[in-house]
Amino acid sequence: MISKEFLSKIPIFKFLPEEDHVSLVSLWRVRALKAGETLFRKGEPGSSMFVIEEGEMEIVLPVDPPVNEVQLSILREGEFFGELSLFADTPRTATARAVTDTKLVEMQRGDFITFVMERPSVGISMLSEMAKRLQMTNELISNLASKNPNEEIEEKLTFGDRIADKIAEFGGSWKFIIAFGVFMAIWIGLNVLQFLFQPFDPYPFVFLNLMLSTVAALQAPVIMMSQNRAQKKDRLKADLDYQVNVKSELMLQQMHQKMDRLMDEEFAHVRRELEAMRTTKPKRTSAKK
Repeated sequence: MISKEFLSKIPIFKFLPEEDHVSLVSLWRVRALKAGETLFRKGEPGSSMFVIEEGEMEIVLPVDPPVNEVQLSILREGEFFGELSLFADTPRTATARAVTDTKLVEMQRGDFITFVMERPSVGISMLSEMAKRLQMTNELISNLASKNPNEEIEEKLTFGDRIADKIAEFGGSWKFIIAFGVFMAIWIGLNVLQFLFQPFDPYPFVFLNLMLSTVAALQAPVIMMSQNRAQKKDRLKADLDYQVNVKSELMLQQMHQKMDRLMDEEFAHVRRELEAMRTTKPKRTSAKK
């Protein structure tokens, strides 16, 4: 049986009063899955909601069953799925499979409806959370996912970040190497050629070594900061690529389904035409006789 403490951590139930948590606890039953075991498949009838108590579940969308699948999300402890089945007698919209050995708790539609009739606030809380999920799904499918990671990072850069990037860019260029070489040659030349004036940093150039050490000590963390932002940019690019791929898979699936429907309609139309031709041909021959 699920505990009140665990139930209070679930987003759609955490705002409910404690007496509602006590009543909800008795509505759940425990289910266990082995790694790789499928809980339900897309299109199967659904009548219950699940909450993950231990382990991980993946929600996938078959694209060309049973060959290809699009992974929509990975759900972990405290996350829920299948909530649409509590409100409507509709088939499952995706396939749920255990990634690891998983412990779930399940609530049936009949028990939930009876509970909501007594406490409408639970239904309102769940509808609010479901609306948020639906909005995220619509953004994934409808919005343009191919964003520029450079623009995404650029919007969040501070003035210090921009200065650090400029320093790192200059420090890794030929301009820096040439400027550094010219500076070193002038410095050493002025302190070696002692004809005109007293050298201000004679050999072994202690002050020059101090300056170089200071510059290196300051430049190293600045370059590392810039490299960290480059890694963030790479991760963002990977996330955006994943969104584009998911959207492309979904669009291809929808296109494939539409093509199948059009072909089925076309074949049905051809069959009707052939049947009509078969039925009208004998009538014409008999009329000639």
